[in-house]
Amino acid sequence: MTSSRPIHTVCPHCKRPVVALREQQRARCAEHGIVVPMRSVVANAPVPPPLQQQPTPVT
Repeated sequence: MTSSRPIHTVCPHCKRPVVALREQQRARCAEHGIVVPMRSVVANAPVPPPLQQQPTPVT
């Protein structure tokens, strides 16, 4: 059987992708902190990085 959706390492709570090496037992989720990752399809898009505000010049 062919899977049309690839399997990734995801957070078990929000199903967003996380980065974890095979020998690591934990990963960091942007929303939930340190989690034990699982293998699954990605159900939610990754959390976008926060916008960086430009410092206002002092006059």
